[in-house]
Parts: sequence; structure tokens; C-alpha cells
Amino acid sequence: MEDLEEIVAEFLVESHENLDQLDSDLVALEQDPTSRQLLGAIFRTIHTIKGTTGFLEFGRLEALTHAGESLLSKLRDGELRLTAEITGALLAMVDAVRSLLAAIEATGHEGEADHSELIATLIRLQHGAAAPPSGGSGRRRPRRPRRWGRSSSSTAGRPGMTCAWP
Repeated sequence: MEDLEEIVAEFLVESHENLDQLDSDLVALEQDPTSRQLLGAIFRTIHTIKGTTGFLEFGRLEALTHAGESLLSKLRDGELRLTAEITGALLAMVDAVRSLLAAIEATGHEGEADHSELIATLIRLQHGAAAPPSGGSGRRRPRRPRRWGRSSSSTAGRPGMTCAWP
């Protein structure tokens, strides 16, 4: 148990350091939105956090960073261009990641924060979709988290693992 606590503590320190660099990279990216080097660095930061959250079974943080990572992948590969809306969504993702990390640091758990709307926005932006018109609510009914059992190759040996991807 003590080893796990040390791993989580190290994860928190590294994640905070990486997010500080990511903030600087996002500001620089606004100045040079086609920089593959910056997009790659930002992608790797989120990818690293996502990978570790999966190992540590922080499902909410994993779902959020997975959606952000997928959007960043399309930006990095040139399939999408950086827009003000994408920049705003990425900044919101960083804020949400920080809040989840703060909850983990304070309690050892992610808490109950619901980031499903942000995840839905990150996924929508992956497909190049603009924001819904302001006349309607534009809100989708949130889906229930999927439950994966032993038959899923990615969760073999971890029955009942919850994936909160919409």
C-alpha cells in the first residue's frame, strides 16, 4: 500500500510540473498554431498523464485526458487546425485535470466532479464540428458509463472497471 501511495505522490508531482510546461506551450501555440513541435510536446504531456491514470485506475481523469489526447492527435497530424474554440476547450481540459489532481492530492480519490460536457466538447471538436447554435440548449443527454468485464482485452483481469467515455 505504501508503494502505491509513493507512486501516486510521484505522479502528482510530475503531472503538476508537466501541466506548468503545458500552460507555456499552449500560450506559445496560440502564437504559432501550426508548430508540430509544440503540438507534439502538448500531446506527449497529456498522453503521459493519461497512461499513468489508467495504471492507477483514475477513470475520470483517464476519460478526460483520453478525449483531449485524441483531439491533440488530430491537431498534431494536421487533420485539424487550431481554432479559438479548440484552444478554449484545451485550456478547460487543463483546468479540469488540475482540479482532479487536486482532489486526488487532498483525498486520494478523484471526487465526483462531472466533466462529461467537456469530454463531449473535446470529442465533438475531434470531428471538426462547430458549437451548436445558441438558440437551442445544444446539450446532449449524458450516457451512462460503460462497464467492461473480463472479456475486454484492454481490461482483462480488472472486472467491473468503469470507462466514463461518452
